[in-house]
Amino acid sequence: MSSRYQRDKNRATARDLYLTARQMANDAHTCENCGERGFHWIEPMGGFMGFLPTSGFWTCPKYYDPATGLRIVT
Repeated sequence: MSSRYQRDKNRATARDLYLTARQMANDAHTCENCGERGFHWIEPMGGFMGFLPTSGFWTCPKYYDPATGLRIVT
């Protein structure tokens, strides 16, 4: 077995473990805004698209039209 094969295998395993842990954390969290499972508050990185570092937005399903997937203006 080559070193490259083992490195690629380790990277794939690490990626799978990360995604599994992330999904478990997402499933364990309840949104404060809508009460459904998952993290629905998004905070853009500082200065990204002109947002302040403390600003963000909700991605709750109640804010999106199920038919089109577009955000409902409230």
